[in-house]
Order: sequence, then C-alpha cells, then structure tokens
Amino acid sequence: MPQPDLPTWFDADRAAFMQSGVSMSLGARDARLRPSVTRGVGCRVLPGGEVRLFVNGPQAGTLLDDIAATGQVAVVFSDIVSHRTLQLKATDARLQALDADDHAAVDAYTRAFAATIVGYGYPAAIPQAILHAPPADRVAIACHPHEGFEQTPGPQAGQRLEGGR
Repeated sequence: MPQPDLPTWFDADRAAFMQSGVSMSLGARDARLRPSVTRGVGCRVLPGGEVRLFVNGPQAGTLLDDIAATGQVAVVFSDIVSHRTLQLKATDARLQALDADDHAAVDAYTRAFAATIVGYGYPAAIPQAILHAPPADRVAIACHPHEGFEQTPGPQAGQRLEGGR
C-alpha cells in the first residue's frame, strides 16, 4: 500500500513533542457515533510520517474495537506543564503488535511521564497506576495523520496546523 505524503505541518519539533513524556489521550467512535477514549502510553514517529501510538489493551477494549471497525483515530498530546497541546486525526489506523523498538518507546515514555508527575509532588504510585500494564497487553495503533490542530489554550486553539513551527 503506498504511503501518504507527509503533511507540511508534520515537522521535527512536533514529532519530538509527540514522543516526549506528554499526556496522551486517544479517541475513536463506532458506527453509531458513540465515542470511546483511552490513555496513550507512548508514541513513535517513523521516517515517512507513520505514527505508532501505544495503549494498554485491557483498558482500551472499546477504542480498539472502534478503530478496527472504522480505521479512524484522534489523539491529543498535551504537555501538563505548559499546556501546549496538539491534536492529530487519521483515517487509516490499524492495530498491530509491538516490536522491540516500540516496547523501548513505551518504557521511555512511562519514565518521562512519571518524572514529570513526580516532579510536581505526586507519589510515584500515581503514574505507575495510570500507565502500567504487562508488555504482552500493549497494542500499537499505526496510522498516517492527515489532519492536525493546535489545541493549546489561547487564541490559536482549534486552528488547523499549517507548515512548520
């Protein structure tokens, strides 16, 4: 299957932001437009713009069913310190098993997210409870985002992403 062209707004800064320890929420919908949501546990941006989003399967059951049925996913990446927030949408999402690089990305993400949370005075048990799952329970959602939106609070919130930052 040919890969879609990389959108001009999908730059190195945004890719780095997405792969850092930011909060991630994924959303989908079923055929009757009922929403499903789960927390992401990491992301990898591959050369060519494929995005691999990671979730803990037992917590994401309905969302995974909806993605398998529709191929649609939206993901929000939000820095809990600055509130910088990006939203991406894709219509070619598919479920896959994780490879070794994916598992390493999940581990790096959980360490980075936990460091941020703990740095704000929360007990280490909080991010552990939110993010932990056995590696065998992790699921990858591979996609090529075709739309992106600035969602950082302020006058640009909701604006479609254009070009580099």
